[in-house]
Amino acid sequence: MLAGKANSCIFEDTVKHQTMSLRFPCVMMLLLLSFVSKAQDVKWIPFHWTGDTISGKYFDKSAIVIPVSIENIPARFNMQFDLGAVRTVIYGNSIAPYLEAYPELKKKIDPSKTFLIQGENNPMFSRMSLKMGGASFDGLDIGYFKNYGGRLSKEDLLSDAEKHIGTIGPDLFQGKILIIDYPKKRIGICEALPRQYREASFQPFKSGDGRPKIPLTINGKTQYVMFDTGSSIFTLQTTKKEALDAAGAKIIDSLTVNSWGKKLTFYGVKAKKPIKFGTKVLEGSTLYYDEQETFQDFYKFVEILGLTGNAFFLNSTVIIDYKNKLFGVL
Repeated sequence: MLAGKANSCIFEDTVKHQTMSLRFPCVMMLLLLSFVSKAQDVKWIPFHWTGDTISGKYFDKSAIVIPVSIENIPARFNMQFDLGAVRTVIYGNSIAPYLEAYPELKKKIDPSKTFLIQGENNPMFSRMSLKMGGASFDGLDIGYFKNYGGRLSKEDLLSDAEKHIGTIGPDLFQGKILIIDYPKKRIGICEALPRQYREASFQPFKSGDGRPKIPLTINGKTQYVMFDTGSSIFTLQTTKKEALDAAGAKIIDSLTVNSWGKKLTFYGVKAKKPIKFGTKVLEGSTLYYDEQETFQDFYKFVEILGLTGNAFFLNSTVIIDYKNKLFGVL
């Protein structure tokens, strides 16, 4: 009986050991899958387009606008998604009524923190909270752009419509991976790139201030341009010399636009060869310039050929990996 019982115990221990050995890899696999799943979680933010009539032409995709909540204030706000800006800002004129109605919000303006915009120093909101879709941002320092933006009337304040009160800049996404899904009108934020986006065509980008400068092949030559989601009308904006070097002198388009309160007329010329990102041919090949060369010094200062924006990528998904400085198009 004792020997039989001992053998029985040995058999039971062996079975338990084998069972544990079989279960251990399964448990590890589940933990690994759970970790990967969490790492690949994407916080999606819906956006919508606003339209505008420019030079008698209607553009239904003139700007990307994101609905936002600020500091739990019971009002519907939105802000333009502008990766060509340096930082996120709230417009002083537009937020003014809410500063008076919510003293705690006004107290968050910190004169000891400043930022430079249009040649002037402005104070900042300190320790702010923003919510956009499935993403929440806490403890933010946000620019307070004094005396800028549209003033809200009493009718505006009573209306349930969204109030446009600022700009979302690239500072919110540093150290993250940003996905701009143009066809589905959504923006995603994640720590690790989900599998379905890994087949995108990737190229390294440059950035010294958070704004991506991406390589484009223009007439067989690789040139860096700033990717600016605040620019939706032009495929590529550059100097007159660069535009005419890459294209013929024949003007095929002209548009008069409002740029930070100043009217500028841009002329479009067609590139001699398709413009590419890596091996991907982009949709459109018109280069625009303004006779006044308004942005020439800016292009030189940040070492770019010019600006590109949403127009090239409206049927694509763009991935900006700020962690590894990679720009992808799918």
